Amino acid sequence: MIKKIAVRQLRAGMFVHDFNHDWKDPCCQDRDPNAFRGPRMLRTDEEVQAVIQHGIVELYIDSARGRDVEEAPTAAEVQAMLEAQLRDLAVDDAEDGSSQEVPMEREIHQAAKVKAHARNLVGNILEDARLGRQVTLSPVKDAVRNMADSMFRNPDALLSLSLIKQRDEYTFMHSVNVGVMLMSFCRALNMDEEEIINVGIGGMLHDIGKMRTPEAILNKAGKLTDEEFAIMKKHVTYSRKILSETPGIAEVSMHVAAQHHERFDGSGYPMGLKGEEINRFGQMAAIVDVYDAITSDRCYHKGNPPHLALKRMLEWSRHHFSAELYQKFVQCVGIYPMGTLVRLENGLLGVVIRPNHESLLHPVVTVVINGKTGQRVQPREVNLMAYKSDIQSGYVIKGHEDAAKWQINPVEFMPNPKLYE
Repeated sequence: MIKKIAVRQLRAGMFVHDFNHDWKDPCCQDRDPNAFRGPRMLRTDEEVQAVIQHGIVELYIDSARGRDVEEAPTAAEVQAMLEAQLRDLAVDDAEDGSSQEVPMEREIHQAAKVKAHARNLVGNILEDARLGRQVTLSPVKDAVRNMADSMFRNPDALLSLSLIKQRDEYTFMHSVNVGVMLMSFCRALNMDEEEIINVGIGGMLHDIGKMRTPEAILNKAGKLTDEEFAIMKKHVTYSRKILSETPGIAEVSMHVAAQHHERFDGSGYPMGLKGEEINRFGQMAAIVDVYDAITSDRCYHKGNPPHLALKRMLEWSRHHFSAELYQKFVQCVGIYPMGTLVRLENGLLGVVIRPNHESLLHPVVTVVINGKTGQRVQPREVNLMAYKSDIQSGYVIKGHEDAAKWQINPVEFMPNPKLYE
C-alpha cells in the first residue's frame, strides 16, 4: 500500500515509492545529480540521512515492499483530501465576468497575434543577451502593454494560450507564459496597469540569465554533474545582473527575475530567502514559474495535466509557497484550468474551454466522450453554471481525467484551435 509520511518518520528498510520533490527546482527537474528518484529501497541510515539533508519534507512509501508506518495516511486518502482542499479554494466571490467588453471568441485572434509577437521578441532579446548585447527595454514594454490591453479586454483569451500547451518550445514560450500568467495573477489581485506591465516585463525576462549558461548544459537531456548543476543555478544571478544594467528597468521587474527560485521555507536559491524576506512579486513568480514548468513537456520529463499540477502544488504549498498567494493563483487560473479534461457525474467527459468567474467549479465545457462506453460523442458546449442549482442533472464535475489516456487533444475543442498551434 502506498502511504505518505513525513521525512522524520523515514527509516532504513523502507521502500520509497515517490520522493515527492519536483518542486525543488523545476528548471532542472530530473537533472539534479543529487536528486532522489523512486522507486527504491533505502537500506542504510546513511541513505536516510542523505534524503533528509536534500531538503525533502514529505514522501510516499510502499508498505508492501518495505517497513510500514501504520498510522500514515494512504495515497488515496491524501489525494481525496487535496481534492477537497482545492475545491474549497473555489470561493464564489471571484470577479463577475459580465463586465467583459469583448467575448473570448473575438479577442482570441488579437491575443494570438500579441503572443506571437512577444514570442519572437523574446527570442531576439535572448539571442542579444547570448551575444552580450544590452537589452533595449522599450520594445519589451510595448509588447507587454499590448498583452495587458488584450487581458483587460478579456482576461481569458491570452491566458488560455499560455495554459494550453500545444508545442514543445520551452525556452522561449516559458518566458512568455510566465509573463502572461503573472500579469493575469496581478490583474486578479486588482493591481494597477503600470504595476502589471512591470511585473509582466520581469516575467518575460526572468530567465534571461540562462543565455550565459553554456548550451551543452542548458540543453543536456540527462542528469547534470555537480559542477554543471551549480553553473545552471547561476542563471538567476546572471538574470539580475543583466537586468540591473538595463536602462529603465523597474525594481518590480528585478524582484521577479531575482527571486523566482526562492522558496517560502528558505530552501530556494540563490539567497535562501525565507517567508516575507521574499518580495511579494518574487513569491508570485515562484508559483507561476513552477506551475508552467511542471505542466510543460520537456526533453527530460512529461508535463502534468493542469488540475493534477494544482493538486501537487497544493501539497507542496504548506512549505514552499505563500498559502495566501497560492490560493489567489488557483482562483486566477481556475480549479479546472482551460484545457482540462473533466469527468461529470453523469459519466460524460468534457474539455474546459473557459471559466465562469462567478463560480470556478462550474466552467463552460465541450462534451466530447461518453466515459461509460468510451465512445466519442458529437461535441457540444455545456455551461455548467446553468446546472449549478440542479445537482440531479449530473452536470457537476466529479474529477479530472488524463487527456492523453483518452487520446484527446484539448486544443481541438478550443475556440479557433489553429491559433494554439
